[in-house]
Amino acid sequence: MKIKSLGLLISILSIAFLFTGCGEPLMEMTAEEEAIITAYASKAVSKFNKNQTIGIANARVRKGELDEEYSPDEPEEETDDEALEQPEIDPETGEPIDVDASSEKTEEAGEETAEDSSSDLGYSFTEAIGIEGVEFSCSEFDVSEEFKTKKFLMEKVSGKKYVVLSIEAKNTSDKSVDFSQYKGNSYSLSLNGGEKASASFTPLGNDLVNYDGILAAGDTKSFILVFQFSDSSVENITSMELFVTSEGTTRGTTI
Repeated sequence: MKIKSLGLLISILSIAFLFTGCGEPLMEMTAEEEAIITAYASKAVSKFNKNQTIGIANARVRKGELDEEYSPDEPEEETDDEALEQPEIDPETGEPIDVDASSEKTEEAGEETAEDSSSDLGYSFTEAIGIEGVEFSCSEFDVSEEFKTKKFLMEKVSGKKYVVLSIEAKNTSDKSVDFSQYKGNSYSLSLNGGEKASASFTPLGNDLVNYDGILAAGDTKSFILVFQFSDSSVENITSMELFVTSEGTTRGTTI
């Protein structure tokens, strides 16, 4: 009985052994092929590793990387053609930067700015301010370290000075003019053809920037505009240009 059981067990094991032999044999690779696959797999993992500051975007095996004497610290030599083909990458977006397009846009923007500034000039003082029915003239200007009135003070700022324009307005029309509809106008001043400085806001009732009163027909009123410039800008003032922007249009006049 034991002999029969032992024989049955041997038969079962023999059949099982024969069935496990089915299937295709494993692919044999050379040592170089195994090294290439290992290098590629490690770089692919590094590319998608979120705990890593910079991923590897190119998982190709570099020339000589499998050699024993290869050093990763040594920069890989590039041909002139390869160096020209490599685009500059934006560190924030990761997208290639089109250097030519960027430089063209910068040049165009610079040209437009220069053209706009020159084309803005040519208006009279009244036309530049652009309040219908009212004539304007700049009677004088003053340069000081601080600007003060009986109820208001703009204190001295280190390295800066205030330029205050005194402006006379006269309603030459036969009806009242409501200044509130012109409160959206913005004013800027350029000294000696330099950079523009925007008018400073003050709570004064005669500040042209925020005046929203009504000027009756035939009446006159004195206004001011206050600007702030660096000390060097006001040392020798030879020319002044006032720019007024309303509804997207800028008009400039020489004072």
